[in-house]
Amino acid sequence: MTKKEQKERARIKKQLKEKGILPPDKKKLNRKKFVDEAMQEWNARDKECYVWDIYLMDAIGIMLGDVEQRTLRVSSEAIGAAKCLKLAVRLKEFEESVKVRGDTSYKLKEKYDYIRDIIEA
Repeated sequence: MTKKEQKERARIKKQLKEKGILPPDKKKLNRKKFVDEAMQEWNARDKECYVWDIYLMDAIGIMLGDVEQRTLRVSSEAIGAAKCLKLAVRLKEFEESVKVRGDTSYKLKEKYDYIRDIIEA
């Protein structure tokens, strides 16, 4: 596409936004700020509530169904939620393997090596 065509497309897109036919551009998400806010909210959650696991499973289910709007591809958020589920299962497996071999402690590197493939996926 030539520069001239790019400029023309940008002009048309701007007009369509002004008319309300196209939605305005989304503001870019500050990921670090978003994660920090989420951690603060989670740490300040109601400690009297004993069913947070139900809300977490519901939230994970919602995120697993997240798809990109235009392509209907699985979103990176859904991949992150799936990684959390796989990590939970793998961490339980690791804890059980430590018990089976009769150990009461382990090295962090050993635990990390057990789950590294999921983290790096």
